[in-house]
Amino acid sequence: MKMWGKHRKRQWIGFYCGAYLAAVLTIIGLSGLFMHFNEKGPMNAGHENILCDDCHQKAPGTIRQQLQARVGYLLKARKTDVVFGHLPVSNQDCLVCHERPNDPHPVYRFIEPRFAETRKKIQAQYCATCHQEHRGERITNDTQFCRHCHERLVLKNDPLDISHAQLIEDEKWPTCLGCHDYHGNHVYQIPRETTKMIPELEVIRYFKGFPTPYSKDKKHEPKKRR
Repeated sequence: MKMWGKHRKRQWIGFYCGAYLAAVLTIIGLSGLFMHFNEKGPMNAGHENILCDDCHQKAPGTIRQQLQARVGYLLKARKTDVVFGHLPVSNQDCLVCHERPNDPHPVYRFIEPRFAETRKKIQAQYCATCHQEHRGERITNDTQFCRHCHERLVLKNDPLDISHAQLIEDEKWPTCLGCHDYHGNHVYQIPRETTKMIPELEVIRYFKGFPTPYSKDKKHEPKKRR
């Protein structure tokens, strides 16, 4: 009876593995037919000419090897799982085109221990926190994210007609982007008067994909992959 039970168990394992492989292979075989349904959404502003392969790199190994490794992981024959199909898009994929030496907010800075509490509030260590792709926009965060790092900002010689301390006390966080280009890449003269700030509505339009209100001139243009 025990031998029969073990045999029956192996049969069920083989059945489930076969069903899993068949399902995966079927999806792969029909992927071309369902291409339209696999598209996550429109490319973000400025990314209209980027190809899928520019960001979505193929995972190591052939499909057969990936399937074997995945089944081995499910059967606990190996300790680690594998990425099937394509690797997840990372900061490095973004920095291939957008790495700038003058960036005052590089993503790697937020990995430092002093930003541990900030990372709990906003994951500024990832490009995708503010630039989620396939949304048809430029920036996919709100205009108040500066509050997570600058709520205790103090300037000894404040150049503004209304001090930064007062703006922070009044929680006027959208005004930050009314003066400051977050990545500091636009050639732009920062105003000294709050009346000359870029209105929040214009900043929001810029986020949505409209032309920049800062300046058309950039210190560093995005690099091209091809």
